[in-house]
Parts: sequence; C-alpha cells; structure tokens
Amino acid sequence: MKRLFLALVIACVAPLFSFAQWGDPTTKQLSASDLKAPVISWDKDSYNFGEIPQGIPVDVVFEFTNTGNAPLIITNVQPACNCTDAVWPKTPIMPGQRGEIQVTFDAATGGKFSKTAVVTSNAKPTEQTLVFTGVVVSKKK
Repeated sequence: MKRLFLALVIACVAPLFSFAQWGDPTTKQLSASDLKAPVISWDKDSYNFGEIPQGIPVDVVFEFTNTGNAPLIITNVQPACNCTDAVWPKTPIMPGQRGEIQVTFDAATGGKFSKTAVVTSNAKPTEQTLVFTGVVVSKKK
C-alpha cells in the first residue's frame, strides 16, 4: 500500500517539475525577427576622395536603406571637426525606404586626412560611424 501511494505521489508531482523546467508550452518565445526595430543598411560607410584641391569644399553622399521593420529616425549626425558639415533626413525613414546623408568637407590644410561623422539613430547600434579619407593638394603659387 505504501508503494502504491508513493508511486501515485511521484506520478502526480513529476510533471510539475518538468513543466517548471521547460515553461509554458503555449507561450511563444520571441525571436529577433518578431521584434520591431529599424536597421540601417549602408550602401557604403566609407569613402576615399583621392586627391582634392585645398580650400574647395567637396561632398560625399552616404546612401542607406531601412531594412528593419520599424521607422528609422536619425536624430543627429556629428562630424568630428568644424571643417565638416552634414545634412540628413529629419523625417522618419519607413521600412524599405531609402535615405541619404550628405557630408561636406572643406579642406583648409594640405596633406592626408581621415575624418568621421557619427550617425545617431534609433537603430541598433544607436551610433554608427561614417569615414571619409583623401589627400588635400596644396594650391600652386
């Protein structure tokens, strides 16, 4: 009788431990694709100007697509120096839509350069860096 009672208790209690270990089988685990998030997919995130003349501003356009499933909002583009300016979309970029960031560099001094502009948005990671390089050729006298 004791064995029958013990077997009955084990049979009733064992499923509770297995249920606690595995969780509720009716609860769906969220995957990364289920989460709503914007994603910036850059056509290119770096650019080499090659040789550029001193004192004449040059532009580069960094194009991107929001390949996520939520609106992309770019809150700031911060160039690393005062010799650079940036223009970016101020309205949300919807999933599947394209956008661009225009960076203008005005080289006052000659020589090689490597500059950055940090893009801040609601995508992950929240900050991404654009890089542009080249060589400023001094004006001929």
